[in-house]
Amino acid sequence: MGLFDEGSVLPGDLQRGDNQANMLDNPWKGAEAYHFLLLAQRQLYEGYVDAAMKTCLHLREYDGLLDPEDIYALLALASCANRAFATCSRAFIKLEALPEISKVKREAYEDLAMNIFMKYSPKDSRSNRAECTSCETMIPDWVSVCPSCNTRFATCIVTGRPIMDVTAVWTCSACKHSALEQDMTMRAHCPLCHSVILSN
Repeated sequence: MGLFDEGSVLPGDLQRGDNQANMLDNPWKGAEAYHFLLLAQRQLYEGYVDAAMKTCLHLREYDGLLDPEDIYALLALASCANRAFATCSRAFIKLEALPEISKVKREAYEDLAMNIFMKYSPKDSRSNRAECTSCETMIPDWVSVCPSCNTRFATCIVTGRPIMDVTAVWTCSACKHSALEQDMTMRAHCPLCHSVILSN
């Protein structure tokens, strides 16, 4: 049996579809997904609710690799803690619409959403904006693609935020992922692949 024979695939891999097959094209995608999931949980646990919410918003790009319920439940929790109730409302809508959750879970999400939105109107309390480096349009500071010019921003592997200022970027020599230089000053290893950072 060869490495790529059908029998050599792990159970469940064949049923996951094209998203799993794409991991052969980009082997770092799965590592990124779990890295950002753990980062969002750590940020939330440490009380950095705005950072956690922005990292959770980035997690939506991995819904083919991660359980969508995990993504949107974490996003609902982080955005509620951040008082971003419009974002929280959208996360609950996604949770309630998931076809694979049980009726009991769906009703629990509906009840929780009702309790939250009876107290708080579904509006985000603050919205930080940044300027797109390509077209100079003011955009939310958490978007990974500019809605005006479709410029794609890399995601900082330390903070989970989009890197909009490309003048001070550190790139790992091993995995080629990026972070803002200021976030890498006290680190000896890449946060994603854990390779040793060589000083210049």
